[in-house]
Amino acid sequence: MLHDLERFALMYRFRPVASQIAKRTGFGTPELADAAVEVIEEHPSNTAFSKPVLMLDEDRAKVERAQAATSLATQWAIIDGREVTHQATVRYVFKNVLATPFGFFTKHEGFARFGPVRYAEVMSASIERRPAGFFAASPIVQQYFGHWVRDGMIGAYLRRPHEDLYFPSDPAWTHAKEYVDLLEIDRLQARYVIFDEMSYCRDVGQNAGRAARLERLQAKVQGLFGDAGVPGAFIRRGRTGVARVLLNEDEVVDALSARGFAIVSSTDPLEYILRAVSGTPVTVAMEGSHWNHLFLAARRDALHVTINPADRFNNIFADFIDHTPGQLATTVAVREGDGYRVDVANLLRLIDLHAERQGTRRS
Repeated sequence: MLHDLERFALMYRFRPVASQIAKRTGFGTPELADAAVEVIEEHPSNTAFSKPVLMLDEDRAKVERAQAATSLATQWAIIDGREVTHQATVRYVFKNVLATPFGFFTKHEGFARFGPVRYAEVMSASIERRPAGFFAASPIVQQYFGHWVRDGMIGAYLRRPHEDLYFPSDPAWTHAKEYVDLLEIDRLQARYVIFDEMSYCRDVGQNAGRAARLERLQAKVQGLFGDAGVPGAFIRRGRTGVARVLLNEDEVVDALSARGFAIVSSTDPLEYILRAVSGTPVTVAMEGSHWNHLFLAARRDALHVTINPADRFNNIFADFIDHTPGQLATTVAVREGDGYRVDVANLLRLIDLHAERQGTRRS
């Protein structure tokens, strides 16, 4: 005989199936607001002008294509500076929810869905029950480590005092676990949780509330290790992540080391990376998720130079730097065989150009 709690949990185990049936029979997926019992605007939208990205004219001519998820028109608008409307942060409150690593499920609907539903695991895994929770795993947070760092950890600050934090991460992301430990993020360990009440926030765009949470996260990271006293930092990407191999990475390292820059690797332990670069005024990195370590640990007014592949040009980090006193700059690495090669002289010119402009402003 099943105990009452087991029978109760069994009803929830079928929810991913019910959501698929509802979708396939034409009911579709309702909007978050339609399924929520309460909708609260946490921070209003706002419109602001984004500051231009520092870039040499000769590097502009090297750009071939934008990254697949964007367009060159959008990227040039980011480079030149543009007016941006940042969406409001909205909280949706639900009753009787099953939270899983691939989304959360009300009686007939699934939301924040990413990846395949692991039906066999749902039916056999242990399930906890909690009175209240906050689901911090949006689809993009679940898919990309870089978004887990920025969007996820910033979003976790939206948890209310009475809510338990549901904030899973891909087990392959070793740095995610290290962030949780270093920052003492109090998240639930269970993979499957029934919440009597649970909230979830749509938190897209850098409105004022989100900018304040970003500053809070940076302050917490920088408060751990103080100022390392280095004039700059470079993080090696190597062959990690999506293929963006910098063929002359050693040449970059030699040039920056000669200027006293700290050199770390994306495969180093997180604490080692953050301690080595903390408080740096200049960061350099191949465009990619590993840049986030430098961004969180650097001074808030730091210059951040990204090395952009010519055939997947992308400047997503501009949105995050806009609400800091810092500056984004980018140089372009051209495709060569199975990798990319950057003009090291241009990279150094960018760093020097920013320093000259800062000196002119101060004088």
